[in-house]
Amino acid sequence: MHLQLGENSTIVISSHQLAEEVLRTRDPAFANRQEVLAAKIMTYNYVDIVFSPYGEYWTQMRKSSTLGLLSPQKVRYFCSIRQDEVSHLIKSIESSLGSPINLTKMIFSLTNDITFRPAFGKSCENKDALIPLIEEAIELSGGLYVSDLFPSLKVLHFLSRKRPKLERLHLKMNEILEKIIDEHEQYLESSKGGDGEAREEDLVDVLLRLKQKGDLQFPMTNNSIKAIILISLSSDMDHWKVSYVRKVNAGVFVAVYLRTLILLRRILSRRIICQPSGLQPTSM
Repeated sequence: MHLQLGENSTIVISSHQLAEEVLRTRDPAFANRQEVLAAKIMTYNYVDIVFSPYGEYWTQMRKSSTLGLLSPQKVRYFCSIRQDEVSHLIKSIESSLGSPINLTKMIFSLTNDITFRPAFGKSCENKDALIPLIEEAIELSGGLYVSDLFPSLKVLHFLSRKRPKLERLHLKMNEILEKIIDEHEQYLESSKGGDGEAREEDLVDVLLRLKQKGDLQFPMTNNSIKAIILISLSSDMDHWKVSYVRKVNAGVFVAVYLRTLILLRRILSRRIICQPSGLQPTSM
């Protein structure tokens, strides 16, 4: 089905065969995303991986980030983070036995910690300030806006009611991310002389290392690092929330909640350890 949304030509596909042709056979022809005001502001004019135009820059960023983040060592590290955070959740529940707990709040806190630790490391003082800003940015990015339907009419971008809100959010997030990058740069400098405390590399460390190497065709900048971090965090946070809302709207929240309680009961009885999808549970 073809939809003409303003200046944007949109094709809706609903079969496996057509999806495979679009996503594999003719992927380059469909790789570019339409221009979106919120994405342009939040990604520092499309210098991230998701919204940047398909081409040499996108290919370089995707390859560099993949090699740095999806090595076997990094995958094992991310697995250990999930296990560690779940262990903290279990201990928190155990310490509250006999008292009412807000399970929804605890699970959302768990997912946020699992999302933020690979990006910033175990201790991130700015996490609590950054989470509501990202959530607000996700909310503002939703829906259809006239400026997004007619991207060639730049005057609509400046007249958009959401532009001032997005720019204020962007400035606040930029300030926080700059502080985080500065802290990581100081750690990398101190670790060269053997003075820094040993710890695992997180996403910011990997991207800063690529920036410092200086052998890329398109140099890595602080703006591209911040854009990659924001898109990574917002994608993960939006995924968890959408999944949660779908469960509620589908009318199966009670069943999901009961299954969660059963799983927690098994965990608390020390019978299993949570493992990533595809791996077998380990007895305790």
